[in-house]
This record gives sequence, structure tokens and C-alpha cells, in this order.
Amino acid sequence: MALKDDIKAIKEELSAQEQLLENIIAGERFFKKHKRTFVALVIAVVVLLIGYISLNTIKAVNLKASNEAYKTLLDNPNDEKALSSLKSKNKPLYRTFVFMEALKNDDNETLKTLLSEKDIIADLAAYQIQEDMKDNLIFEDFITLKDGYKLLKEGKTDEASMKFMTISPDSSIMSIVNSLEHYQPSLKEVK
Repeated sequence: MALKDDIKAIKEELSAQEQLLENIIAGERFFKKHKRTFVALVIAVVVLLIGYISLNTIKAVNLKASNEAYKTLLDNPNDEKALSSLKSKNKPLYRTFVFMEALKNDDNETLKTLLSEKDIIADLAAYQIQEDMKDNLIFEDFITLKDGYKLLKEGKTDEASMKFMTISPDSSIMSIVNSLEHYQPSLKEVK
């Protein structure tokens, strides 16, 4: 009996090794058949990884350069080189700086140049030169925002929500309105 069991165990072991060898050969055939696909996939992953790292490096360099330019402009607002660098590296920060300088100098002409793009800076510039723009919807949106905020501070959240609903959904101040609506519980706690 022991001899039959030993022979049976040897046959099973050979069968297992044979299956392992067959699987290795099948895997090798599969790899050879799809070798180009695997190589292309590896190359694509490497290229994407290099692109991602490069993009993040460029963003970091631009952020550092724009911060340095902004710091220089805070010390000397007339530095043309820093202003040019800020404009090329970080346009939103550039527009914010120009807006703040125009407010300091009461320069409506500069404020009018900021109206060219559709962003919050353009809306704020329009609000500042409101006397020239009586029928501007943005100005009305700012007034509605201000009134709704007062209602929120008074704890009248339903009335504030109704006020906010009158603002156009595509208005650039909708992000502020959404933030205020999420801020409502905190305002109740303050009271």
C-alpha cells in the first residue's frame, strides 16, 4: 500500500509541476504576443508621470516668482519689472493688485480696464464706478448680496435665502452666495 501511495504522490507532484510549466509557457506566449502593447503602456505611463511632475514643478516655480513679484510690488508699486512678472505668472493676483492700486489712487480709468474679463474683480470694479453704470445687473447683485447678508446676521435665514434666489445663477458672486448659505448655522451660533 505504501508503494502505491508513494507512486500516486509522485504522479500528483509531476502533474502539478507540469501544470506550472504549462502556465509559465502560456504566460510567456501571451507576453510575446502582446509585447508591443506592454511596452507602449509602460512608455505612456512614464511620459504621463514626467508630464505631471513637470507641470507641478512649473506651477511651483511660477507661484514662487509671482509671490516674489507681489512682495516687491507691495514695497514699490511702480516697479514695472515686478508688475510684468506678476502679470505673466499669476494673472488673478495681478488683477487684484491693479484693482487695489486703482482704489488707493481713485483711478476710474484703470478700474474700467478691469471690466474686460468676467470675474469677481471686474464685478468689484463695476461696483466702484457704479455712478457710470446705474443699470448694471452686477451692481444690483451686490446690493442683493449685501441685503441678504444683513438678513443672515439678523437670523432671518428664510428671508435671506429668498433674497439670494433673486441673484442670477450665472453671476460671478454666486460662489459667495453659496458660501453664505452654508455659513448660516455659524451665524446663528454667534447670535
